[in-house]
Amino acid sequence: MLFTGSWLLLGLSHDGYSQVRGSISVLAGYGAPYAWVLTVAFLVQAAAMASAGWLLRRTAGSAAGLLAVNAVATIVVATARIGCNGGDADWCTPSAHPLSEGVHTVAATTALATLSLAPLAFGLRRDRKHSPVALACFAVMAPLLVAFGVLAGTGWAEKAVVTIGIFWAALTASRYAGA
Repeated sequence: MLFTGSWLLLGLSHDGYSQVRGSISVLAGYGAPYAWVLTVAFLVQAAAMASAGWLLRRTAGSAAGLLAVNAVATIVVATARIGCNGGDADWCTPSAHPLSEGVHTVAATTALATLSLAPLAFGLRRDRKHSPVALACFAVMAPLLVAFGVLAGTGWAEKAVVTIGIFWAALTASRYAGA
């Protein structure tokens, strides 16, 4: 809830930012007001995914592993900031660090992919009692992730993937804690 609330509130408070078109990372980019708030939220999110992975380690090893990779990638996303391009708001400045941009892109792609694949891995395990919910989450997240990756101005798709993935991980980990 902290992560989602952070990008929602920061997005609403930043003139020129579009919740529909803009990516989450732009809110923590170079020159973004209160970028530190989203950076902290990224780190809290990483800790939450690591915790969810730990809680699922006995019942869903592959999903747990994907959440652990997600946690590491999210830490990299938080620390390798991006700049903005011509379509972003005036408050966000271009980056003078092309290496940071590349690292951020690889880490963000890894974070989004692992967050999307974790429900699939969970849904395909032997105990299929709660598989339909996990598989439904993946079925919604996968096309949204593709849309975000290939279509310009689809920040809404990224936000949907992240929100669904976070809530799926939290609910699943709390249900299977200690199992």
